[in-house]
Amino acid sequence: MSAKLPVFVDADSLNAVIGDPDVQIVAVDSPRDYAQVHIPGALQIAMTDFTTSAPPVAGLLPDTERLAEAFSDAGLRNDAHIVAYDRAGDSQAARLLYTLDVMGHSAISLLDGGLAAWHQAGLALENGPPQHGASSFKVERQADGIADREWIRAHLNDDDVAFLDVRSAPEYVGTDVRSARGGHIPGAINLDWNLLKGDDGRLRPRSELLKIVADHDIESERDIVNYCQSHMRSSYTYLVLKHLGFDKVRGYPGAWSDWGNATDTPVSDTRDAS
Repeated sequence: MSAKLPVFVDADSLNAVIGDPDVQIVAVDSPRDYAQVHIPGALQIAMTDFTTSAPPVAGLLPDTERLAEAFSDAGLRNDAHIVAYDRAGDSQAARLLYTLDVMGHSAISLLDGGLAAWHQAGLALENGPPQHGASSFKVERQADGIADREWIRAHLNDDDVAFLDVRSAPEYVGTDVRSARGGHIPGAINLDWNLLKGDDGRLRPRSELLKIVADHDIESERDIVNYCQSHMRSSYTYLVLKHLGFDKVRGYPGAWSDWGNATDTPVSDTRDAS
């Protein structure tokens, strides 16, 4: 594989490698929206292809067989560097890239700012239905990138583990309730994922990111578990921490929709805190 792209790639840099056989661009989009406009040559995959749910829990990881089938159906290749984008603020593309990473495919990049950034750069777009090539994508689950409810319960008092809640402050304190219970995992650090982006919706410079992370006492020596409501926003922060060189990073598929809807999980609710 000759392509060497950073975790976050800008539109001009991606445009420079269009046509490189080692690079696959994939739109996380519905077939209808993709058909209206997409980056030339991009493949297409929908969120429902690589996530599953068990209501009221959303954003779960499907089993490896289903993921292998979904990635193969989309035409993704194990020998390619996969660059994902969306039109929904980067969280859907980030979730695809998180899933690829924890299924053993680490050659991944996010188009910073998504389709809007591409359009703003004045680059070519095309329309037409998805054209999926045949492939046989192999997956291998990487357990060190995944936290589930039982793993979290077992590590609540582990000083080597930190929980990073990237939801809004109202969600974190429990005034914005989106599951059976509001609040957060005990001891979790709150860092709204939007703080990692500038006014243009794109990733802040590295120096600013490092300061934000340090100001929130997020330490690379600890195992950082990212979560939000259904592990879309927190897939973005997972990629940001990878971009900053953090080696021990996990995502929590299901996230608060799993934890907050369970009846036996401890919850911290700070609505009445002074």
